[in-house]
Amino acid sequence: MLKAAQDRDNENRPFEKSIKQFGEIVMSDPALLARLDETRDADSFIVAYCKLAAERGIHFTTDNMKVAVQEQKQGSNWILPKAVLSMVRERF
Repeated sequence: MLKAAQDRDNENRPFEKSIKQFGEIVMSDPALLARLDETRDADSFIVAYCKLAAERGIHFTTDNMKVAVQEQKQGSNWILPKAVLSMVRERF
């Protein structure tokens, strides 16, 4: 059943894989975390997250990121790393 749900999400929400992929990069690069931490509000955080990902060839939209953030704030669909989630909580 869990496998079926994962397959469904991968098919219907391919952006989640990209957001997770970039999250792994962020967690391995303190300079990226610092750049994200410089953002002061929700909109600039989302724009920076998408821009930094795109600079590394990983693409998702600001709307995709807003969906991920909102779901994670509600305690579901954990696709953002904990350090990023802490920044999300500060700004949203």
